[in-house]
Amino acid sequence: MGDVVTTAPIAPTRKPRPWTVFSSASFRNLWVGTTLSLFGDFFSYVAMAWLVLQLTGSGLALGSVLVAQALPRAVLMAVGGALADRLSPQLTMLGSMGLRAVVVAALAVLVLTGRVQMWEVYLVAVVFGVVDAFFMPARMSMLPKVVADQELERGNAVLNVTAQLSVILGPVLGGLVVAGLGIGWAFAGDAACFVIGFLFILWLPAAGRVAAGKAHPDGGLGGQIAAGFRYAWADTGIRVTLIAIAVIDFAANGALGVGLPTLAHAQLGAGAAGFGILLGAWGVGATVGAVGAGFVPPPKQFGWMIVALCGWQGVGIGAIGLFPSLVPAALLMAFSGVGSGVVNTYGISWLQRRTDPAMQGRVMSIVMLASVGLTPLAYAVSGPIADFNPALLFLIAGGMILLCAAGTGASRTVRMLR
Repeated sequence: MGDVVTTAPIAPTRKPRPWTVFSSASFRNLWVGTTLSLFGDFFSYVAMAWLVLQLTGSGLALGSVLVAQALPRAVLMAVGGALADRLSPQLTMLGSMGLRAVVVAALAVLVLTGRVQMWEVYLVAVVFGVVDAFFMPARMSMLPKVVADQELERGNAVLNVTAQLSVILGPVLGGLVVAGLGIGWAFAGDAACFVIGFLFILWLPAAGRVAAGKAHPDGGLGGQIAAGFRYAWADTGIRVTLIAIAVIDFAANGALGVGLPTLAHAQLGAGAAGFGILLGAWGVGATVGAVGAGFVPPPKQFGWMIVALCGWQGVGIGAIGLFPSLVPAALLMAFSGVGSGVVNTYGISWLQRRTDPAMQGRVMSIVMLASVGLTPLAYAVSGPIADFNPALLFLIAGGMILLCAAGTGASRTVRMLR
């Protein structure tokens, strides 16, 4: 009679839950620090806009201040990523948040004492653009250093949902402070957010820190930046993902940034309220997508996910301009926003997992460049098309994204990416 073989019962696989990532003290500190930084940014955005309009009454002046902030952010993004790798993401974030706290506190004092001048506003805008270029890649490359590999999707889901909420709540809170207490106190609250956030990043446990001062085989900062671009381009998966991000965001930023307000005003007749509803629908969809991605394990076939999400975004964005009423257009905005939330969770997690830890900051900076670097050109190209026919702009944008889906789907190498 043969031996009886007993087997241990197989424990049921636990479904992922996004909030389990909060069991990590490192993640809690990172989440609080970055959340306060995001809210601080929106406080300053509202306060800065009102300050410029109060000083000049000019929309042109406000636009020039925003350009003064956007240009150094785009130009220096690759430098910020290289610095995060050279020093550490934590030190780079600390330097960025500390400098913003000092500069905004000084501006708050100038506003409260009635001595602020426009040149000082431009200076603060430039400083914010510079530190954003250093902070953003460092924030994105910090997560893999504070959570386990299997927690990346959950961590990114929580951070993405928080970012969406800050977009909604940050300007509201900033506006209430400006209306109730004044512009100066809004800047003071902004500085307080950065100071408290600085402390939480400083308190990251030692396990979340990266040793600094190591020898760098790529030489100086310029050599490290060049090495980052070579590394990203040499990896097929990273290269394809960057191209897809560039195409999708070029098309979507032009359509949504220029075409959406034109569509709401001229075609839908919905006015500013309708424009807000459309933007809000996108935000709700992106939040749902990020939350859903935190609950569902990522697909094993990453290449097919790229193809599917390109198709999803292409269909959703391309069809928005075809509907003559607000409700279906808002539903399509939410539909497209879901895809954005999904890709920002799965895609960023995949890139973080695939990238050499020594290259995290540089690759994340290139991701940001692919996402926002072409936005000014997208706006310039989209303006004349939106004036001619906003629905045509959405069709062109959707068509570009669908061509990207076809191109990635036609490549066996891309389809086989895991």
